[in-house]
Amino acid sequence: MRRTLLAAVALLGATAQAAGVSGTAFGFATGTTGGGNAAPATPSDISQLTEWLTDSTPRVILIDKEFNYLNSQGKCTDCKCCIPSSNSCGSSGQNAIDLDSSSWCGSYPTTTCTYDKAAIEGINVASNKSIVGVGSAGVIRGKGLRLVNGVSNVIIQNIHITELNPQYIWGGDAITLDGTDKIWIDHVKMSLIGRQMFVAGYEASYGKNDKVTFTGNYLHHTSGRSPKLEFNSYWHVYNNFWFNNTGHAFDVGEGTNALIEGNVFQQVKTPFMEDSSPGKTFAVTSSDKSTCDSKLGRTCAVNTLSSSATISASDETVLSSWPSGESGIEVLDAGRVKSSVLSNAGVGKLSSSSSSKKARQFDTSGPLVPVLSSAGPGATPCATPSGTAPKWTWKTIVVTPTPQPSGPPSPPEPSHGAGSGSSPFGLF
Repeated sequence: MRRTLLAAVALLGATAQAAGVSGTAFGFATGTTGGGNAAPATPSDISQLTEWLTDSTPRVILIDKEFNYLNSQGKCTDCKCCIPSSNSCGSSGQNAIDLDSSSWCGSYPTTTCTYDKAAIEGINVASNKSIVGVGSAGVIRGKGLRLVNGVSNVIIQNIHITELNPQYIWGGDAITLDGTDKIWIDHVKMSLIGRQMFVAGYEASYGKNDKVTFTGNYLHHTSGRSPKLEFNSYWHVYNNFWFNNTGHAFDVGEGTNALIEGNVFQQVKTPFMEDSSPGKTFAVTSSDKSTCDSKLGRTCAVNTLSSSATISASDETVLSSWPSGESGIEVLDAGRVKSSVLSNAGVGKLSSSSSSKKARQFDTSGPLVPVLSSAGPGATPCATPSGTAPKWTWKTIVVTPTPQPSGPPSPPEPSHGAGSGSSPFGLF
C-alpha cells in the first residue's frame, strides 16, 4: 500500500471536499477525505473529544475553543530527570525526563523534576477522522495527537497544538505518525513542544518508504532538524519559508530522495547539512534549473537564500526516478513565496486562501524548544533578552519574523534515532 502524507498543503478551491473541511488534499495525499460526509459536531469537553478521536466511527470533529488537557492526568512530582550535556545553562537550561521505557539519559547526572503527565503520550486518533478548528479558536493544549498502527485517512486542519512540557526534553510530541497512510495536515500551528513538532517511527508514515508533499510551511527560530529526512522516502519540498535558524535546516539521510525547489531561506546558518549516510538530493539553483526542467518536463523553481549559506546538492538521479502520483501541485517562483507564506500560514486563515493553490498553510510558531537569545554574532549563550527567567506559556512566543524568543537551549539528538532534535521536525 502506498504510504503518503501531505504536510500543510494549499487549498484547491472554495468548495469543501468533505463536511467541515476547507479545500481538497493534493500532491501525494490526493484522495484523503477524513470523516467524509459525517455531520460536523463539536465535543463538549476533553473527555468527549478524546472519545470521538479514538472510536471507530467516521467523524468530523469541530474544535471551536481551547481543549485544555493540562492536569487532566495529574502531575509527576519529584520524578526522575537527568542533566544532559547540552544543558550548559543550569536552572535556565533544559533537562530531560527520564522515562522508564527509555535509556536515553544513560550516565548523565540525575535530578528530579515535576511535569504534566498528559503531554507524555498523545491521543490515539483512529482512522477516518477530520479534526477541524473553527476560525482561530481551535486549540488543543497540553496533549498531542498520535496516529499509529495502520491508521489512515485523517485530516488535521486549522488547529493549534501547544504547551507539552516545553521545559523538558521528552516532554511530549505534537503529532506522532507511525505506520499510517493518507494523512493531510493543513493550516496547523504548533508551539511550546517539549520534544518534537512531528515525529515518525520506523513503519511507513513519513518515516520509511513514504511519499511526502511538503509545501507552504513557515519554519522559524529553530536550530536544527528543520527537517531531518530519512528511511527511503520521497520528499517534494517546495514553496516554504525558513527564517532565523541558528543551526541546520535539511539533514537528508538513509537513502532519502529529496527534490527541493522554490523555497526561501533567510538567516539560516546551514540550509543543508551533509549526513553520515546521505540520501539523494536535488536542490534547484540557477545553474541547474534547465536540467530540472528537462528531466521533469515542467518549469522548476530556483531556491533563494539571503544571509544564509548555500545548498550544494545536485544529484540528477532524484529527477530520473521521481515517482508518479503527485497531482494538483503548483510551484511558485520563490520571489512570491515569503509574502504568501506569511499571509496564509497557521490557524484562522482558511478563508483567505481557500480559493487558491498559491496560499500556504503551516506555522511552527517558534522553535521546538524555545531557544535562548543566542542567534547572531556576539550573542551571549544562556542569556535571555531581558535577563529574566524564560516564560512557559504559548502566548508569549514570538510568531513573526522579529527578534528570537527566549527559552532554554536546544537538546541533543538521541542515540536511538527517533530524535529529540532542536527543530520543529523529528525523525523523517
